[in-house]
Parts: sequence; C-alpha cells; structure tokens
Amino acid sequence: MSSSPPLHTAWATACAERRGERIFRTASASSAVSQDDARRLARALAETRARAAADGVTPPALDGGTYPYPERVLVEPVLQRLTLPASGSAAVELARITRNSYQASVLNAYRVMFVDVDTAPDSSNAGDEETVPQDEALDALVGLTGRQPDLAFRVYATRAGLRYLCISRLFDPVSDDSRGILAGLRADKRYATLCRVQKCYRARLTPKYWRCLWTPPAPPPESRPRGFFAQLLHAASAPSPVTDPARFATCRYLETVGSPPRTLPPEIDLVLRHHDTVTEAATDKPLA
Repeated sequence: MSSSPPLHTAWATACAERRGERIFRTASASSAVSQDDARRLARALAETRARAAADGVTPPALDGGTYPYPERVLVEPVLQRLTLPASGSAAVELARITRNSYQASVLNAYRVMFVDVDTAPDSSNAGDEETVPQDEALDALVGLTGRQPDLAFRVYATRAGLRYLCISRLFDPVSDDSRGILAGLRADKRYATLCRVQKCYRARLTPKYWRCLWTPPAPPPESRPRGFFAQLLHAASAPSPVTDPARFATCRYLETVGSPPRTLPPEIDLVLRHHDTVTEAATDKPLA
C-alpha cells in the first residue's frame, strides 16, 4: 500500500528535569492526517527526546551516517503546491515547493522519482561524501534500464553530479522497490535516507547562492584611463564578484536513457514541466 505524503508539519518543544536542572528538547514531525496530528506527533517526539536527555541516553542516528536533517521531516515554508485537477473530486496534490535553510526553492514530489548521484565532491554537504565516477553512474543507469525495460529516465547534469527523473511510472518513496532502485543507481545515501524519512523525492530548483558569483566585465580598453596614476586608480576600482543567481541554472538536460512512454503519465508531465522551467534545464547557463 502506498504511504500518504506528509502534507502537514509542526515543531514542538518539551522539558524534562534532571537533578533540579531543566532540559529542553525540540522536535519536528509530519502527518498526512491534519496539522493537529502533526503537532501531537512532534510533541510526543520532543518529550521522548527530553526524557532521554534527562536520563543521559543518546538517541540513535539515522542509518546513512551524519545527516544534516531532522529524523522526522524537514519543516520548511511552503511556497507553492503542484496539483492535478481530478474529475468529480478535489484536485490531487502531487508536490509542494518549499524554501530550504539557505533560501533555495526545493521540489518535494510525492510519487515522481528523482535520483541524485554525486560524481564530484561538494564542500557544502555535511559529513563524509561518497562520490561515483560519472561513467560508472551512467553504466549503472544503462544497466538498470536494460534489466527493467519498462523504466526510462531523463538525465540532467548538476554542479556536483547527475540528476535522474523517472518518466515511466510513479513510485512510493518508502517502498522496497524505490529503495532498491536508488541503491542500484548509486544514489547519494543521505538523499536516499531523506526520501524515505520524508516520504517524497526532493529536487533543488534554484541555484545555491554561494555558487553564483559573477564578475562584471571590465570596460573596453579604449575607455580606460591613461597615465600611470590613472591606471593605478582604475586597477584599485576593478569590478568585484557579485552574487547573481539569474545568470546560473540549477541543472542541464543531457539525454533520456531507456524507452520513454508514448505519453507521459499526467502527474509526471506536470512535475517535469515545472522542474525544467524553474531549473532552466534547457539553457546553456553555468550550473550552480
């Protein structure tokens, strides 16, 4: 049975006492039922953490090692919800767009599979990185689509690796099927863990701002000042790098691996079009 996506998220703080000292712990939680249910789950988790801290117990880490996200769900501001009209019923929500901790927009797709594969070190990631040579990553993708000819993936280049978007069918992010495909494609382990914890597939839509440094062009030679001192002043006031995300794209479409369906499932088509538009995947802008 497919799990419901976490449409509601909440934070809670709880307190426990140890030898007269008050210990506070905060937790986040998600629920597909209601906002009140999310608050209840967050409160219960916060109370568990506070009691554990008071007892001197260290909570176990998520499998996948050091991971820069909460155990339950990322609680991020929702910027937009992608919905698909349904005849005779309310529209079906396919994904939500959120703003992450460094102000980038992130697509959280409930059943449209994205896969992130790191092929180059990225100093902005927390913990030890496991990178895969690009040739090996693409060989794994070709091998998977050869063994499962019903699957096809759009392949994108990112600043630190590759991104795949499955265009054949929908997936449950917490299923063994999904977990096996992500492992077979050499997906980043922290990304795979996040998909399972949050019950969705994440894809960053906008560039990382610290990668968006751009140096304005210097004035043409004929407009530069002449004379020794004038040239010294000109050199001291040379253009400095500025942050300009509009000059960068988040990913670039490369190719499709596998045999794509004649007609994309409507859920995938909607998410794909939004993703490719916002990431500027069809442009030749530098990646950030």
